[in-house]
Amino acid sequence: MSTNEEIVERLQHFGANIHKWNAEAARLTLLAAASRQNPADEAQLTAVEETAGSIYNDISAFNETVTEVAAKSPKAASELAPVSDAIRLVLLEITELGVRLYSTHSGMPHTSDDGATES
Repeated sequence: MSTNEEIVERLQHFGANIHKWNAEAARLTLLAAASRQNPADEAQLTAVEETAGSIYNDISAFNETVTEVAAKSPKAASELAPVSDAIRLVLLEITELGVRLYSTHSGMPHTSDDGATES
């Protein structure tokens, strides 16, 4: 079992990564908007996949951390729910942006949030 200091360090890691991934999502939003005129290249698409993979890895590590925290304090573990939500929401956003980038890269239309087909 980890010490409280080790758990705090891991939680800080997750917070820093969420901040980094939100910044990446903002960058990808701009890239997706520009991709209609200049489709993303394979290196950019690979980077999106690697980012999603990193988020999945952190979700697993975060779940393990929550389990460990719950063994010490169920109340403290329950207070980590917003962090769990934040990690999953940024994964959802990165995934959606990846779909948009792939659709413009492949020339396939993508359906926007309002149901309209974008080309």
